[in-house]
Amino acid sequence: MLQHTIREEVSISGVGMHSGKNVRAKLIPSKVGSGLTFIRGDLPGKPRTKADLTNVSSTARGTNLGGINTIEHILSALFALSITNLEIELNGPELPALDGSSRPYCDLIMKTGIISQGSKVKCVKVIEPAIEMNNGKCLIALPSDRFVVSFMINYPIDFIGTQFYKFELNQKKYISEIAPARTYGFMDEVTSLKRQGLALGASLKNAVAIAKDGYITKLRFKDELVRHKILDLIGDLSLLGAEIKAHIIAIRSGHDLNIAFAKKLKEVG
Repeated sequence: MLQHTIREEVSISGVGMHSGKNVRAKLIPSKVGSGLTFIRGDLPGKPRTKADLTNVSSTARGTNLGGINTIEHILSALFALSITNLEIELNGPELPALDGSSRPYCDLIMKTGIISQGSKVKCVKVIEPAIEMNNGKCLIALPSDRFVVSFMINYPIDFIGTQFYKFELNQKKYISEIAPARTYGFMDEVTSLKRQGLALGASLKNAVAIAKDGYITKLRFKDELVRHKILDLIGDLSLLGAEIKAHIIAIRSGHDLNIAFAKKLKEVG
């Protein structure tokens, strides 16, 4: 796989899912080998943070890099579209949630255009099986010449139950099958989250809301929840900064386990 950037600078704005603040993300083309860099344009000195596993500061209801929160949706889109070199300048502490999925980021990037930069991307290729487990959650990597994710979630709620989806990474299929899947949340957790300073920007416009007796939000896919989990996993694993060749089997995984697993893959890859 070759390195890529975007054709020209573009911007997108919206409310941060957890901060509730209006924020603008400016996407700026970057030179070959520079990687993905987040910039806090609103802070003195415009501090820069590389999209790298070593900079992950928290995985509480999202993946956070120091002073930049909820990065997984844009990173998922960038990985799927093979964008390896880019600066993302923000005027706030969090990426805009938009509609709660990665599709708006994909649409923006596809509209502005993608440029190949010639040089190859490094590759993490799984040779021997690797596993990470915690509290009934599990991630397994098996050898493969492609990047494949098989994900299963289960909730003790009749209308959700068990959802399973298998996805082989392909740009066109990502845009149609994974990118539109939105983040989701349970209504009985809202008050507690807001007390913790989380979900301050959450609404029916940017999340699938789930009540005790059913979905409040109309679903885009009957298995939208597990598809969004795949979206998040791709975004988290992208922090390896490499092409990935493995079949990832995920059982009820979340951001904390995703990041721990990515660190293990970095060691074995």
